[in-house]
Amino acid sequence: MIYNSKAIVLNKLNYGNTSLICNLFTAEQGKISIIAKGARSKKNIHSAVLQPANFIELIYYYKDRRNIQTLKEASIINNYYNLKKSYDKLLCSLVIVDLINKISLQNNPCDIIFRLTEKTLAKINLTKDENIKIYYIFFQIQLLIYLGYQPSFSRCYKCNKNVLEGYYNAESGQFECIKCILNKKYQINQDMVKIINYFMKTHIDKLVTEFNFERKLLININIIMHKFILYHLPELRKSKIFNNYE
Repeated sequence: MIYNSKAIVLNKLNYGNTSLICNLFTAEQGKISIIAKGARSKKNIHSAVLQPANFIELIYYYKDRRNIQTLKEASIINNYYNLKKSYDKLLCSLVIVDLINKISLQNNPCDIIFRLTEKTLAKINLTKDENIKIYYIFFQIQLLIYLGYQPSFSRCYKCNKNVLEGYYNAESGQFECIKCILNKKYQINQDMVKIINYFMKTHIDKLVTEFNFERKLLININIIMHKFILYHLPELRKSKIFNNYE
């Protein structure tokens, strides 16, 4: 059976003398693995197409009993050219696709997460470097929401009281008030909660036009979200690039 799908390239691995094996996040089938035979030969364009974080159009041969499908054709929809010109943009995009690669189940499509990933990469590609962290934090929060791990920083996990600020407990993976928390390391103040709630409710197209972000707060929020994701999605502990990106 021949399938046609839009896809985001998650990673690639050299195979044999000239071939590539790639993990792709497709719109129709979720994460799949394909082999691109001869892709690394000089006259084959697929090596350039199958670069991590590229947004591509994919045609491939599919068989249920195979773990790795076979590429027929692939072409670039968007290679996010500006990502390659900025180290910070490139690094962030690679963290995003590696995160999706680690959490996505084989043949488990999710249109919302696919569109979130594609849209975030497109925004990072076009934005100024100082706005990269905004889109990355937004991506993390929205991904957690769709996976069923929506962070809540308004009610203490232990005493269940509504509070305006508190601390993140890295051991329980929850938000606790000043009275309940023992390790006061990861503080979450009112301004941070306001920004997190803004990320939860605001469309990605309006992120950098309707809010004035303080850089120090963004850095602190990103640290909290990093710890939160590692606690609730432990499979990401295997990702060196995600663990080193805070």
